[in-house]
Amino acid sequence: LSPVQPQEAMIRRFAIFVITIWVKLLYHHKVYGVEHLSESGGLLVSNHCSYLDPQILAVSCPYHVDILARETLFKTRFSAWLFRHLKTHSVARGKKNLGAFKLAFSLLKGGKKLLIFPEGTRSEDGELKKGELGVGLMVKKTGCMVIPAYVHGTYEIWDKSRKFPKLRGRTACVFGSPLDL
Repeated sequence: LSPVQPQEAMIRRFAIFVITIWVKLLYHHKVYGVEHLSESGGLLVSNHCSYLDPQILAVSCPYHVDILARETLFKTRFSAWLFRHLKTHSVARGKKNLGAFKLAFSLLKGGKKLLIFPEGTRSEDGELKKGELGVGLMVKKTGCMVIPAYVHGTYEIWDKSRKFPKLRGRTACVFGSPLDL
């Protein structure tokens, strides 16, 4: 893994700053359970029902988080550039993606925090769905801590059927105690 360059770090900090202002002003965002987090790495796992979830988790966690995201989010030049600077890694959906597992193993063994959504896709109805088996494989192969998180309010703001988010709402992120499985 390549080290973060100063320009990349500056762009990332600026993007996180802008997103933080956005979610605080429009969605009165609250964060709970930060005392459960530490600088050490682990697998950050969360429910997923909105396009907002990765951004909410990135600004809620006081430490750097790498993110696995579907490759279709990288279609435009701007989104590819932004996601790359936000340490978001492209994953092919619906395929056996060994590259994604190798990257995840490398990040976790390197002491990084990695955000994944065990459901694999956004919930259609805002309810938590069954998780995919890849999460268990990652934990078993790396021995990493699992950090549970719950994102609240994003489904009402930007569910799967909406093209754009509502401009008002309330969001929260709750971090649970790390699990050593």
